[in-house]
Amino acid sequence: MTSRHVVHEAAEAFQTATEQLADILPNGLHERGPNGALLAVTGSMIPVLNSIMSVSDVPDAEEIRLLCEKAEPHVRQLPWSIRLRGEAGGEITELAARRGLSTQLRQPFMLLSLEDGRADGRADGRADRRARGPEVGREQGHSGPESVTVRPLSGDEYETFAAVLGTAFGAPPMIISSLYTPHVLGQPFVKAYLAEADGTPVAAGLAIVTERHVGLANIGTLPEHRRRGIGRAIVEAILRDARAAGARTAYLHSSDEALPLFEQAGFRTEETWVAFTA
Repeated sequence: MTSRHVVHEAAEAFQTATEQLADILPNGLHERGPNGALLAVTGSMIPVLNSIMSVSDVPDAEEIRLLCEKAEPHVRQLPWSIRLRGEAGGEITELAARRGLSTQLRQPFMLLSLEDGRADGRADGRADRRARGPEVGREQGHSGPESVTVRPLSGDEYETFAAVLGTAFGAPPMIISSLYTPHVLGQPFVKAYLAEADGTPVAAGLAIVTERHVGLANIGTLPEHRRRGIGRAIVEAILRDARAAGARTAYLHSSDEALPLFEQAGFRTEETWVAFTA
């Protein structure tokens, strides 16, 4: 397992990345509590992107209460959450429930060291059947290999990014594009990726780089193109570029369904966070 110091640094990098994202949005809001917990509101319709986040081993209930009071005027019309790295305890659980956040979600927090050479990937950013085995290819009954290219997206391609992720996650593309605007995707610490199969967009993903860390988010593949190694190709492209840029650790929060993908890429679950949502 990774040392507690490295895990804590990655957790702080994730908190900082969330703060930076809220800072660049026109209607974004961010404020720190007295012990470092973060209130960040992006205006998104995704609850975890409007959140109070503590990365302390033991969350401070009074600090969470204070930030809840500050959040209330800004989240009345928004889905929001309380996210904790440490165990919630009864006081915070009750505090969340009084504000309508009675659902608890457990989120694996996964890390990968980029200092051991495992994130090199393919040098040309391409995944083909010969290189990645039978999982990357056409469905049975179709002829010829399926050529998949992964490339960075420019800010003006935000609608393509939103369309692919919206279809991949079963969400209206507007939810994606309202957050990941050309301005956001044009930021130096934000990097979007697109995978194209024979020229058709089939998967997308996002990287957020803060100093020596890279956070992976929103890795999604269109349903009809899953289980062919395309998501893995995006992950490897992100890791390769981040490593070349000097990042030393990659981190992410995974859903249960995506765990095998990230484990195959070398990530390991270091701890489980809890999120309170409505």
